[in-house]
Amino acid sequence: MPNFHYEALDASGQKISGTQEANSQDDLVASLVAQGIQPLKVKRLQQLEALWQSRRSSFSHDNILYFTRELADLLGAGIPVERAMAILEESADEPRVRQLIRDVRADIQGGKKLSEALSRWPEIFDSLYVNMVRVGEMGGVLPDVLSRLGDFLERARETRKFIISSSIYPSILMLVGILSVFILVTFVVPKFGQIFEDMNQPVPFATAIIIDASTFLRQWWWLIAGTAAVAGAAFHYWKRSPEGARQWDRIVLRLPVAGPFVRTVQMSRLFRTLGTLLESGVPILKGISLAAEVITNSVIRSAMEDVYRGVRQGRSLSVLMKRTGEFPSLVVHLVAVGEETGALSRMLLKIADDMDAKIQNDTKMYLSMVEPVTIVLMGLVIGGIILSMLMAIFGINDIAM
Repeated sequence: MPNFHYEALDASGQKISGTQEANSQDDLVASLVAQGIQPLKVKRLQQLEALWQSRRSSFSHDNILYFTRELADLLGAGIPVERAMAILEESADEPRVRQLIRDVRADIQGGKKLSEALSRWPEIFDSLYVNMVRVGEMGGVLPDVLSRLGDFLERARETRKFIISSSIYPSILMLVGILSVFILVTFVVPKFGQIFEDMNQPVPFATAIIIDASTFLRQWWWLIAGTAAVAGAAFHYWKRSPEGARQWDRIVLRLPVAGPFVRTVQMSRLFRTLGTLLESGVPILKGISLAAEVITNSVIRSAMEDVYRGVRQGRSLSVLMKRTGEFPSLVVHLVAVGEETGALSRMLLKIADDMDAKIQNDTKMYLSMVEPVTIVLMGLVIGGIILSMLMAIFGINDIAM
């Protein structure tokens, strides 16, 4: 279905714009008019334009969290869904948020449920979000489900922001170190090499290696860059293939430091999602199916698929998790306790909380190690280059004396 970019006037006379899929330009105009929007300009987008427009209009996690939190508060106060959407539309500051709420409200006015209206925007509201809303509608506990969903989104945002903010300084430090080495090798060392060559004096072995390496980089940088690009592209396509993805995910999980960290991140996401779903009244089979979608590691996802098939046959969740061999023994025992006490959802959320705390502690520890290791490595490299140049200079002074 083609994409169209439109400019229009809403019911209050305010100019708005956006992108939307439609069978034809006439269908889009009719749809906008039915929503009380007066089109001014409609243009069909080419594929690259549509991709760019979709990226520009994509929702951030903060936008989704704002929508979820505010809607939960309004519904919790007893306000009907359609009126709550109208209030959110008026209070939204960003045009893209206001436009989305307007479209969702139009669907609700047309007789659709909230979950059906949200399902039209899979790039914004994933299947996990839509299914939780649907469960809330079926059980008459939509405000509570949205509140739990808001907690889930906020915890995910905090974890993501913590990792990003903690990585900024080590990344800058590493970038400055690499840039310093690049300047030394490509600009400083060649000057010294030319001086030694003009004097026709022998240089120490270490100095000769540095000068030869600098000459090679300056003359064959295009070959190095091309080889790296080809290797990177080959690795990318291999990793995107089903077999390559499985092999790479298996390798990552076996790495000494990164493996346990990646496993903990995947487990935390899995158990928080499954616990939130069960707490909201989703059946366990549906919950396992939805929770498996948030796992990006194919090895762990395959293990959850085995667990799903076993639970469907009436087996115990903890026994099946232990049989896969992908879940830590302590986690398996805690899940078993949750099953025995009838508090599986709360136990899963507790496990996720503990794992999130471990992720933050491990992240702090690893990033605190990156700083001194980067300083030492860059110091050794830069110091080695400078020392090799000084050795050659001292050798020239000795010859002169």
